[in-house]
Amino acid sequence: MTTTALALALGWPREVMLAECDPAGRRILPGYLAERLDGSPGPGLLGLATALGGQDTRMEDYTIPLAESGRVRLLHGIRDPRHAAQLARLWQPLAGLFTESEADVIADVGRVGSPDTPMGLLADADLVVMVLRGTLAQVDAAQPRLDALLSALNWRVPVALCLIQSGRYSAAEVGRALFELPVLAELPHAPTDANVLSDGARPRMAFRTCLLLRTAGNLGHQMRKLVEERAFHPETLPAHIVSSGEAR
Repeated sequence: MTTTALALALGWPREVMLAECDPAGRRILPGYLAERLDGSPGPGLLGLATALGGQDTRMEDYTIPLAESGRVRLLHGIRDPRHAAQLARLWQPLAGLFTESEADVIADVGRVGSPDTPMGLLADADLVVMVLRGTLAQVDAAQPRLDALLSALNWRVPVALCLIQSGRYSAAEVGRALFELPVLAELPHAPTDANVLSDGARPRMAFRTCLLLRTAGNLGHQMRKLVEERAFHPETLPAHIVSSGEAR
């Protein structure tokens, strides 16, 4: 879910790049950045993928700032879903480039389970997080997708859940229904603040300290800690690219 990935990036505890790797198309340029972007967004993900293999390919040349501090950058995704076919063979090289980055990378891969799912990215991730609501429809949709994902990854990459507090089922119930996977966080269902991130709505005065951003910030610290612990304890969890998928 792009809204969650964006909230996560804005509250990330260190330098981070948000990469829109959803084959269905980009959301942040025409949404959150619709009236916030000064200048050209540049070629983004498609341009970076095209440049792979050239000399001195620098991701920074293909990203734009998401926050005034410059600590959070965006690699915007494709506009036309028909371009997803051009990226299919490039996900693995892109994963290598992400891993070499000095910044952490949050990759929003969109809905997992389709033939276009960027498995080359997910296979090299340090942590995969599926975002879903606690509803029967979303849990039901998540089960076969997670089953296919876990099988494809052969359980080599840690997979966890992030629950949006909208629906009748608790985090414990969702975790039990979905292969006993851990639920790292429960984010509030906050449509007003979420619309700022998803559609570029005008933020209210208290937006920067709203519960949605604070909870996403806590989730980011938790995810980063899991990744860091893997660096010292390889038998537990993995360090570098963090991917965000969704069930819907």
